[in-house]
Amino acid sequence: MTQDLPSSKYDRQERLSLWDQDIIEDSSILIAGVGGTGSEVAKNLALLGIGSLILVDVDSIEFSNLNRQMLFREEDVGQKKAEIAKKRIEEQYSSSIKIKSYPNTLQNIPQRVFRQSDIIAGCVDNFLARQYLNATAVELNKILIDSATDGYLGQVQYIKPRITACLACDTPPPPNETHVLTAPCTLVGIPREREHCAWKALYEFNTSFGREPVDTSPEDIVELTKIANDFAHEYHFGHFEEKELVQLILFHVPSLITVNAVTSGIQSQEIVKALFLEKKTLMKDAERKTLDRLIEAHRFRIPSFSIYSSLTGTINSFEMIPDPSCLVCSQPITNVSSLLELQVDQNAFLETIINEIRKKNDKEYAGFRGNLFLPNDGIIKDFLSDGDRITLSSLTDDEEIRVQINFQKL
Repeated sequence: MTQDLPSSKYDRQERLSLWDQDIIEDSSILIAGVGGTGSEVAKNLALLGIGSLILVDVDSIEFSNLNRQMLFREEDVGQKKAEIAKKRIEEQYSSSIKIKSYPNTLQNIPQRVFRQSDIIAGCVDNFLARQYLNATAVELNKILIDSATDGYLGQVQYIKPRITACLACDTPPPPNETHVLTAPCTLVGIPREREHCAWKALYEFNTSFGREPVDTSPEDIVELTKIANDFAHEYHFGHFEEKELVQLILFHVPSLITVNAVTSGIQSQEIVKALFLEKKTLMKDAERKTLDRLIEAHRFRIPSFSIYSSLTGTINSFEMIPDPSCLVCSQPITNVSSLLELQVDQNAFLETIINEIRKKNDKEYAGFRGNLFLPNDGIIKDFLSDGDRITLSSLTDDEEIRVQINFQKL
């Protein structure tokens, strides 16, 4: 005698009093980084029945990833994480999810891609990418739920722009990283700290090779170290060792698979809770009333910061207070003038943008998208999309100008 199957694959979760499967299936999540935590978050959301996933990761799969990143297999080594994650989710978990994969750096992802998501999940493993993601989420008014792991510890932070603290409000630079992380103009100006020589080396590497250095490439690290030490010698700072430079700029730390699993589980659950809060008006009456009662009784909340310790088995939550002088999420934004809009020919050189602003202000500028340097001889459409916003940093003072790039209609 065969047992009748439930009518829905999601039958068990749909029985929960608060659950609204329609909201899950009508939502889109952008996952930045599909490594140790990101691949788990992608798997969790796929099994919950999320409608759309946008997977962003520039890295390729390494053999050492295989003990904690279940979407990848030995035959995948050397291939792009974002592309294989998309393929594996469609094969193993759900063929009905709409998945887009971008094997690019975050700074190279058009802002329209971020706008397509309801929530951004931050699962990156380096400081610069995390800060860029934070600034993008604040600028686009997108909720960011960020995670990080370090050995036996994991953390999850909920950022609702200009409501909760953002990452720039409360997160100091990691240990051994620069304690003065300045505006992009520092990268092209005179270094005031030894660590600035490392950032100038990263800038120089990007300019010369058109990409970030790969921390597993001996050739890249040798070249990066040479450039950094050239700057250090020129400006009378101490010598850099290769290992120090990798830790300083790329900032990769070891983590445990169980910590990744627990941290990503917390992050996945907070994503779902945030969706329900943001789309509460779309809920069925019964579920919405249940949610309202739980909120009123303080039994439903999203803590702004949670830390999990695998050594003590505890999860501690804190409320982070926004910094009223934060350079990213406070109003007005310090040292950044009002947004300018430029109509440009997408087939022109990026220098066209610099020239237009030079005429207005009689200053020389360098262009950045996040921490990605925009070369003057690059074609606009190869680096930017219609509606993207960039930063122009003056080479003569500390002024920064935010510019929205609008393509001329063909």
